[in-house]
Amino acid sequence: MAIIPPTYQATLRPLTLITRRRELPFAGEILVRAGQRVEPEDVIGRTLIPARGQRFRVARALGIDPAELGRSLVLADGSELQVGDVVVETRRGRPRVWRAPIAGTLSTVEVDRGYLVIFPPPELLEVRAHFKGFVVSVEPYRAAVIQTPAALVQGVFGLGGVRHGVMRVAVTDPADELTPETMDERLAFCILIAGAGVSAEVLARAVELQVRGIIVGSIAEEALRSFLGYGDVSGWQVGAVDWAFPPDGAQRSFPLTLIVTEGFGHHPMCRRTFELLASHDGAEVAVDGRTCLHGPGLQRPEVVIPLPRANVVSEPEESLLPGTEVRLLSHTMLGRVGKIVDLPRAARPLLCGARARVAEVELEDGSLVEVPVENLEILEAGGPEETN
Repeated sequence: MAIIPPTYQATLRPLTLITRRRELPFAGEILVRAGQRVEPEDVIGRTLIPARGQRFRVARALGIDPAELGRSLVLADGSELQVGDVVVETRRGRPRVWRAPIAGTLSTVEVDRGYLVIFPPPELLEVRAHFKGFVVSVEPYRAAVIQTPAALVQGVFGLGGVRHGVMRVAVTDPADELTPETMDERLAFCILIAGAGVSAEVLARAVELQVRGIIVGSIAEEALRSFLGYGDVSGWQVGAVDWAFPPDGAQRSFPLTLIVTEGFGHHPMCRRTFELLASHDGAEVAVDGRTCLHGPGLQRPEVVIPLPRANVVSEPEESLLPGTEVRLLSHTMLGRVGKIVDLPRAARPLLCGARARVAEVELEDGSLVEVPVENLEILEAGGPEETN
């Protein structure tokens, strides 16, 4: 099935103008300026990510009353600690000491309760451009906006963050499946076009080969769950308090980006999508697997393929019109492609008994079907013209 609600925006754009914001999660240093050309590896900005403090029950460890802990401190609040530094020393009876088990900064905010907190050193985070382009604007200390002419392919589901690499066609047909036996070290650091589907073994092999991303038509829920390490379907309860991605039992990070173009189950990649991607075999691309299915931050996973500098004209607002090429999203016809021939104004009854507005779509085999407009997405916008 597909899981993205239709937005009536083209999911394939052979030539468009891409504008993306690269933002720091915390205020930091922006290293580029407006008008500057950037490459995928260029660092846009950097900042320090504060680490979560670790609490230690020091009073119980030393066998003293919590009220006595503050008087036994030998270092002040905010002191920088190294592993093994003496932090607490008792003076009553037999002297005992408590040494810092980790490096960091001391906090005595909970000393009256018998606890000490140590904040590990912050981690340096660098945000990269991930594709070639020009910086069009900068927000000091926070973000930079990059723009480039590019081809764009959007998926329906993804995992992993923004990564870049050389795109390689790993199968010969959109209905083929990638297998572990066909993967070798030549695919390291690449973005793979994987055809109809991938198994948990293929994903594990990709991690082993340091593949940076996989673009695939579909994936079985069981295969993805097996790779991630979720024991059962409860692993998909994103809102649960103890939910984590990847799960603690997986014993791995998620070092690649996965983009699914059709949906869950087993479906070949749309031929138009496959042909557009394959036409850029060997190009350096950026993939973003971040997916948000609700709220104002609706976001689909995407593949951005930067193109040589071109004059890109403004694209018209997409809408469903007769002659528009569309892809069907209903579970019985998921992935099939056709062209709208008529859009009746009046709502029509569906098989389930409800009434909805439909479109009459001529499929590639010439057959005519009526499909609710909510089950359609625009496949490809009319490509912008390139002028000399």
